[in-house]
Amino acid sequence: MSHVECTRRAEVDLRRIWVYVAERNFSAADRLWDQLQSAFNLLSMNQYMGEAIRGSAIGLRQFSVGSYVIFFRPLPNGIRLLRVVHASRDMRAVIEELDEGEQ
Repeated sequence: MSHVECTRRAEVDLRRIWVYVAERNFSAADRLWDQLQSAFNLLSMNQYMGEAIRGSAIGLRQFSVGSYVIFFRPLPNGIRLLRVVHASRDMRAVIEELDEGEQ
């Protein structure tokens, strides 16, 4: 059975995203939450979906959901969810931070 292992940083990201969207539109926040949860479940069953990050020392992958990018590592029985960030962020900086922090 597949599972999603969520880091504390990813939990903080998700909480902040939901609050930010909910302050503007509560229903939209719930819809986005559902879309992200569906993506996490899909990725946990198909660990090699999404784009492999070239040069990542930790086997980092990314997958987009709307305006958000999910960063994760495949595990034998699911995924390790590392970050969820808005696509407008500096992705290179996010990737460097993840590669350094996960080694």
